[in-house]
Amino acid sequence: MPVSTQRHQFRYPGFLRLPQELLDEIISDLDHTDLVSLALVCRASSTLVIPRHTEYRVLRTRHLLPAMWAHLARRADLARNIREVHISERTNKTASDRVPKTLIDSVVDQKVVHVMEENRVRNICVALAHMRRLHTFTWSWEVKPPALPTIEARHENAILAVLSMKTSLRHLGLSGLFGSHAPGLTYDRDSVRYPLWNFSNLTSLCLRGDAWIKPANTIHLKKLLTQCPDLEYIEMPMEVSALADCQFPNLKRLNLFLQSGGLRSIDPRYVRFLNDHPTIEDLSWLPLGPVYISPRTLPSLRRLRTNIQVVGMLECQSIECIDIYQLDPATLVELRNLQGGSVRRVKLHAFGELDALHELAELFPDLTWLSMPSRYGHFSLDDWLNLLPRFKKLEVFRGQGLWAAVTLNMQRMHGVIMQLVQTCPNLRQLDHCGHNEARQDWNRISIIREGPGGENVRYEVDRPPARCVAFLFCTIHAC
Repeated sequence: MPVSTQRHQFRYPGFLRLPQELLDEIISDLDHTDLVSLALVCRASSTLVIPRHTEYRVLRTRHLLPAMWAHLARRADLARNIREVHISERTNKTASDRVPKTLIDSVVDQKVVHVMEENRVRNICVALAHMRRLHTFTWSWEVKPPALPTIEARHENAILAVLSMKTSLRHLGLSGLFGSHAPGLTYDRDSVRYPLWNFSNLTSLCLRGDAWIKPANTIHLKKLLTQCPDLEYIEMPMEVSALADCQFPNLKRLNLFLQSGGLRSIDPRYVRFLNDHPTIEDLSWLPLGPVYISPRTLPSLRRLRTNIQVVGMLECQSIECIDIYQLDPATLVELRNLQGGSVRRVKLHAFGELDALHELAELFPDLTWLSMPSRYGHFSLDDWLNLLPRFKKLEVFRGQGLWAAVTLNMQRMHGVIMQLVQTCPNLRQLDHCGHNEARQDWNRISIIREGPGGENVRYEVDRPPARCVAFLFCTIHAC
């Protein structure tokens, strides 16, 4: 037990006087928000929570960190609290690093021997084995030029083998040159020689890379998918033909993308797949050619990223978010199946004419989120100040149109924001003109209303939010 807790343990009643092992077990079941609340109770509870639990829930790193892995391999009592592990390439800055630092022993954990790749991988495997509550593991290695995620194939196998034995794991994401050494069906008839084929009971699966579209791996992937019938989230290349033959009664989110190229003959297979999965709520899919979809397909659909043809065929009464390839205001106005529906968020790919945008505001009065192209538009400042208040419930506006209208003048933009605060009472966020290169997105202007009735208004500039490392489902609701 930490020294300060030992010193004060007899001053506090209840569970704070329980043995350290039992306290750790209880606190391990708390969510992050509850951890913070417990830490604020008193000094003794703060010592129990910080850093033993606050630094050991989510692990996210872009670096090798041999000392950290040696520390986690040595301290099973701390590693067992980790729920999520995200590993990515050094250039991936879409999310901030999050690693334990406070309790790492500079003498024991920073030995030169731990830097050797063989020992580092061994420590990774031991640390992962300690994480008995691990439910999410993502590994992105999309480097340029493309390279294998580990120096030797057996290192990749060793890490995946440990993960495949974790019954708690539910979410898995691999992005990069994984599985390039996996033997085909000729040399692995039982699909056991590459550890990924042994995973089961996943609810989320993201696979990005060339290995998954190899015909030699089709049977192996089908085995993996069959072992995960409860999948709710799938992100996978369209070329994976095994996916179209599977059934997932709980599937809610589907992201199909083209990895390298395919034939139009795969479109009908996925049309049948969509017909067989009425539970899908989020869909990202651009067919390779013309398709026919029954209007009653996907009755639960709420978020859609596709082309004009597909959205024009569906009954869209429940759709809330749309991101349609090359969508302009006039085309959206003509989509009669969307009018009078529940659309709340729209991403436009062209500015179009001002009259079409005015009509758009009338047809979609409940719109709360609107995205225009990031490039500068041709509208004047008066046009924007007349247009945006027409969207009565607008909360978020994306795009650089306003900045173009004020010619990037900060002082003029200050006045524009103050005016929009009055005419758009629900507005809470705009794009800033500064681009965050690390996260590849525009910074945000967050509007803050304080006091009774929100009469005190201020705003601040924030960097764009972090993106999930491997689950890259790019629908517009992730704003």
